[in-house]
Amino acid sequence: MDLTGWDFDRQGAAFLTGTWDFYPSQLLTPVDIEADLSGRKPLPESLPIHVPSRWNRTLGEAHGYGTYHLRVRISPRAEKNDYGIRTQNIRMAHRLFIDGKEIGGKGQPGITPNTDIQLNLPFTGFTSIEGDVADIIIQVSNYSYSSGGIIASILFGDEHSILKSQQQDWLKDLMTLFGFILPAAFFLMLFRLRRSEKELWYLGLFSLSGAMYALTHGEKLLGTLLPFLPNNDILRLQLISAALAYYFLLRYMDALVPGAVHQWFVRLGVVLVLIQCAVGFALPPALFSMLELPMLLISIVVIGYTLRAMLHWLNKRPNDGHFVLMSMMSIFMVVVLYTVGAFTTVDTTFLALYELLLFVFAQMFITAIRFAQSFREVEALSERLLAIDSLKDEFMANTSHELRTPLHGIINIAQSMLEGAAGAVTPKQAKNLSMITSTGKRLSLLVNDILDFSKLKNGEIELKRSAVDLESVARTVVEVSGFTFGDKPVVLIQEWPPALPLVEADEDRLRQILYNLLGNAYKYTKQGEIRLYARVDGTLVTVSVADTGVGIAPDKLEDIFQSYEQDNGTSERVNGGTGLGLSITRKLVELGGGTVWAESEPGEGSTFHFTLPVVQFPLLQASSRPVAARYVSAQETRAQDTAAMEWDETDDILEAEHTILIVDDDPVNRQVLFNLLSTERYRVIAADSGAAALKLREEYPYIDLVITDWMMPQMSGLELCRKLRENSSLSELPILMLTARGLPEDIKMGFQAGANDFLSKPVDAGELRARVRTLIEMRTSVQEVVRTEMAFLQAQIKPHFLYNALNVIIATCAVNPDKATDLLIELSHYLRGSFDFQNRDQLVPLAKELELVESYVHLEQARFEERLVVHYDIDPDVNLYLPPLSIQPLVENAIRHGVMERAAGGTVNLGITRESGHIVIVVRDDGVGIPPERLAQVSSGRTEGPGGVGLQNINRRLLSLYGQGLEIQSHAGKGTLIRFRIPVEKTIYSK
Repeated sequence: MDLTGWDFDRQGAAFLTGTWDFYPSQLLTPVDIEADLSGRKPLPESLPIHVPSRWNRTLGEAHGYGTYHLRVRISPRAEKNDYGIRTQNIRMAHRLFIDGKEIGGKGQPGITPNTDIQLNLPFTGFTSIEGDVADIIIQVSNYSYSSGGIIASILFGDEHSILKSQQQDWLKDLMTLFGFILPAAFFLMLFRLRRSEKELWYLGLFSLSGAMYALTHGEKLLGTLLPFLPNNDILRLQLISAALAYYFLLRYMDALVPGAVHQWFVRLGVVLVLIQCAVGFALPPALFSMLELPMLLISIVVIGYTLRAMLHWLNKRPNDGHFVLMSMMSIFMVVVLYTVGAFTTVDTTFLALYELLLFVFAQMFITAIRFAQSFREVEALSERLLAIDSLKDEFMANTSHELRTPLHGIINIAQSMLEGAAGAVTPKQAKNLSMITSTGKRLSLLVNDILDFSKLKNGEIELKRSAVDLESVARTVVEVSGFTFGDKPVVLIQEWPPALPLVEADEDRLRQILYNLLGNAYKYTKQGEIRLYARVDGTLVTVSVADTGVGIAPDKLEDIFQSYEQDNGTSERVNGGTGLGLSITRKLVELGGGTVWAESEPGEGSTFHFTLPVVQFPLLQASSRPVAARYVSAQETRAQDTAAMEWDETDDILEAEHTILIVDDDPVNRQVLFNLLSTERYRVIAADSGAAALKLREEYPYIDLVITDWMMPQMSGLELCRKLRENSSLSELPILMLTARGLPEDIKMGFQAGANDFLSKPVDAGELRARVRTLIEMRTSVQEVVRTEMAFLQAQIKPHFLYNALNVIIATCAVNPDKATDLLIELSHYLRGSFDFQNRDQLVPLAKELELVESYVHLEQARFEERLVVHYDIDPDVNLYLPPLSIQPLVENAIRHGVMERAAGGTVNLGITRESGHIVIVVRDDGVGIPPERLAQVSSGRTEGPGGVGLQNINRRLLSLYGQGLEIQSHAGKGTLIRFRIPVEKTIYSK
């Protein structure tokens, strides 16, 4: 090669691309070449080979060794004659000689795999050249890849141009590497902040795979950074990183543009990437490199499919069109470059990497724009929410103002009627009017809380400060609280120091603070005590309210003073409320110049403290003693109210036809429902919790309707509904759920739990009665249908059976009149039982059912004689009630469709025994059995053929009564066994 006209300073290093001499299966040294030129030791004939190219055709195979030889003519240099050579991709080991001197190389070429060290890494070497010819010899060997030889062009030039080329290649590789790593860190960090954005996860993993791919190509920085890493491991990482990159690219497009990638293609991608990774791990490079073309085709197909998905994306997101087009162009160029690289000797790997890098940056810009747009939308929504929040406060304040007048009217009218303004009232009326008054006052306090919150928020409240006797104010608050709180087993204790000074406060607001704190303590205390006490600390009086309730978690002690925040120390919200009480309390205390704080331990109770300033003038001293609070209205009227309720309930039960169970933790709501329903002459029983309702259900098994509130402590109405549905169907026990929640998702959840109907709170009396009436009539209608079907089953007389029985009796009359008489008596028993239309009772004695069985068997035995054998194995101690016609149809089925289908007849066994808390009834025969497909139809209730109606009816009635139906076992030609179980605790029949 003639480089005498090449200017290394201006043109840089030269590519030694062209025809070289190649000596196959020879590892020659400069000494061997010199001996050949001098004629001392002639070498075998060399072959021309183009560099760069694979040597497979020239060498005849992929694995082997050989020597490349080239003479380069250069211009002599007067001053500096240092030259360098740079290799990039020589498979898979090489050594370099220039002008008889060994420059170096990578790996160690050998004539056998055992003497060979494979290492395909770039190499740069320098030497001084005397004269105008550079004699270049390169020894090459390959035993670990499907193609060998000098794959990439070799650079030759002076020292400066070679170093410059090396630095440029390193810079390109580092830029490519960090071009993948930095976006990967960006995308993965965003994904950690937004877990719902799956596309960020896949794009980050795609970038990491691209970074690993870049480390194993070009300058192969991975081998330079980890020189101890075997060459085979680098080849494996090349394959696996490429497979993962295309897989994550596919998953990224699937997550970014839902619907653009078919799911079958995604599943195919999973399979292919697993196969490629398995191939990379399990097979040696010499084998998996032979699959280079199929894997390339897979990559091109995945990239092509990604291009299709991007077209779909372009139609869906036209606003990102320019970045989408840039991404599409990058992906399209990757396909083109890989195709060119597959069918030519041009190394397009790094150009394809640059295109993928361009794709990553385009996606990064799209993600940044999308997040910036989302941030702008969040800002706009925040401003709108602030405006709406302001409107909400204004609306609440205005609505509360409008509510005050009619609410006070209701309270005053009820109070006046209670005092006799409309005439004398009965004890029951007095109780109901008292409940109306107390409920109205509670609602009035809520309205006042909303108004106070609005005023405090707008700074409109001004305190009327005066000298206040704290003890007197506290006692009045305790009296009101004792009346309002109810009947919990909670004792309220007051403890005041002997000389309590007057405090400077607004008396009305002080009452409000105390009422809020006492109400909060009572709300979260099931039993125990609430203590109200104070101590004097210099110029401040510290007032404390301590309870023995559920307590508050330490990290929630500050949150409970925020607006609309509630915490009870557990994960359950056991009581309702707005969450404004403690927030208003803090603002009022701080407005009065004090502070408020809380101390608590979960499960051990809470203590709330607040301070009040002492008035600055001499005080009248007064001694105080601990005083226990009395719940006047709750305690003094309880005996009288209970007696009235018992009289009313007894009177109602006498004429009631239906029983309704009310479940609500609020006594006022229970009383309201009781009053509304008792006028309809229903028998009403009430429970204050889900657990109590379940006990009442066991005590009153024939409850016709359950009305339950959704929000209750410990067990919600939803959970109660699910538990009731474990043993009761929709028609057997209708459930009406009361709720203030009307969202479609909530109603759907209620229906899924087993509710029959919903009613919004507060309930309308007419609507409540109408829905209750409808549900009870529905239950009654379903029961009537079941009983009518049972009566129909009782009245079913098989014509053939009747004809056959009469024929047997007629034939018997001539030869045995006494036996004919017995048969007529048995037939009359059977017909009487079958035609018993009046008996629609749900249960009958076992003896009556067995009498019908024996009459039927007696008639059939007279007909079939010795062909029919029936055995009875009945425990004499078993005496129970069971559904009518639950055994006889099973025996009839065993005879007609079992043993009598065989010419020789057979045996039927009826067994009734007691086993581990159950009465077990078993009917077994050794007849023809039931084919599998027929057995499946009978078991599923889809059959309408012989025996189907009877079995379905029996199974349905057993399920309704006992929660478990028939068990059927059969084998064709071996007989059938039908069994059902009755729990012992459900065998007692009470009408």
